Amino acid sequence: MKPILHPSLVNDPLGDPGLFVQFLYEKRAFLFDLGDLSPLTNADLLKVSHVFVSHTHIDHFIGFDRFLRIVFGREKTITLYGPENFIANVEGKLAGFTWNLVDRYDESITLEVVEVHPDRLRKATFRAIEKFQRKDEREEPWDGGLLLDEPVLSVSAEILEHRVPCLGFAIKEKFHVNINKDQLTAMHLEPGEWLNRFKQNIYEGAPDDFLVQVPMGGNGSQETKEFTLGTLKEKLVSITPGQKIAYITDTVYTPENIPRIVNLVREADLLFCESPFTADEEDRAQDRRHLTTHQAGLLAKEAGVKQLKTFHYSKRHSHQTERLVREAQETFQSK
Repeated sequence: MKPILHPSLVNDPLGDPGLFVQFLYEKRAFLFDLGDLSPLTNADLLKVSHVFVSHTHIDHFIGFDRFLRIVFGREKTITLYGPENFIANVEGKLAGFTWNLVDRYDESITLEVVEVHPDRLRKATFRAIEKFQRKDEREEPWDGGLLLDEPVLSVSAEILEHRVPCLGFAIKEKFHVNINKDQLTAMHLEPGEWLNRFKQNIYEGAPDDFLVQVPMGGNGSQETKEFTLGTLKEKLVSITPGQKIAYITDTVYTPENIPRIVNLVREADLLFCESPFTADEEDRAQDRRHLTTHQAGLLAKEAGVKQLKTFHYSKRHSHQTERLVREAQETFQSK
């Protein structure tokens, strides 16, 4: 199975937190946190359709300006999610610039900003063509869990504690469509863009009698043949569980947070979890409202995740990053 979600930390584990998730076969990506974005190219940032910000401490939000600079002037809508006061935080960033020439642009960026509260989602729209004035304010009930629900995937969140509300996230592919390449060859069908459309039909729940146009002949031939979706599914497709990736940063190991984290990241294929402090620094971690290596390992183990990758190391441990990795993995893999 080739996963469709390809995650990578934006910076090394000593740098600003951030996770970049690219989509296979699509010019699309999700971005978790907006810290130092310098390792990402302009082309990377232009793929981003949704941004998920854990909280707006400077190391998680300083990159907003660069992100806006790159996407400005594009005819697209980008959705940003964040915790309580996030709309005001985005509005304050936008208010720091002068927008008197935006009407000269033929294309205009729109920011849909979603603020996550325990019982509701507050939303507001900022359009470049309107000088980024706050518009279309509204609220929707929210009982926790899903923030984004698409045919292919969903994104869930939990409100955690870091002396301010801080969001943890999990992205889940609903199921994975696997194409049998040997059977594709046996049917004399060529791979191509039609396979992506075919998979999208499956994700969107199209009926089995839906007709799929399949190119035939190769070498630029315009010839096509119709197959029913059900026929192609039966001959070409196997369905397997989807991939799950979780992202936890800037929170503390408390009786309130532990079940929230475990439930959010449960059975993730890959958990990105902060561990700024060593196992023997529990008091310091508690005071700073962060996790130790041991605590990160405990959370991953209790949640039954398949792989743990730690990050957001304290710079005071820059000389012993191998220890931070080892302590977390020893706890995670212990019996």
